[in-house]
Amino acid sequence: MDFRDACPADAPLIAAIHVASWRVAYAHIMDPAWLADGIEAERLATWTQRLESPAPGQRVIIAERDGEAVGFTCVIGGSDPVWGTLVDNLHALPSAKGGGIGTALLDQAARWALAGWPDAGLFLWCYSDNVAARGFYAARGGVEVEDWNKPGPDGRTLPEKRIAWADPGVLTSPPVNGRGSET
Repeated sequence: MDFRDACPADAPLIAAIHVASWRVAYAHIMDPAWLADGIEAERLATWTQRLESPAPGQRVIIAERDGEAVGFTCVIGGSDPVWGTLVDNLHALPSAKGGGIGTALLDQAARWALAGWPDAGLFLWCYSDNVAARGFYAARGGVEVEDWNKPGPDGRTLPEKRIAWADPGVLTSPPVNGRGSET
């Protein structure tokens, strides 16, 4: 698997992966009508804006297999003084799930977070009803530490869980501790 940083021209590609992922993973969570129709324009607008005018500390990493994009993650370095670096998005094409893409993208995000914010953790928000994703993160050492209700892009307010890693090094292979040395 290869990784590269996204550029503004990648907005349609990232939006397409995001749409495909949400339509499967969130079919039981988000408004079905919105997932069927309104999602494409909203995700394209979101990723166009985010890649043309990135937030401070933002990095978007695309995973490629055999030259084809199969997933991405968007990471906001040091975004929270308590929890550290935010994994704002982590998505793989549904046809590529189970192939290690999510684990590899978490590894990339954790390594980047450790390089820039070595004394901080890593966290993300996951819809409470996304049981598969919560299990995926738990299997990788993620701890559910907080709940909140988030206004979603489909107009619904949905419950989410903050999942955190105090030491992002546990997500890297081989494991790296918070000081950046192998353990």
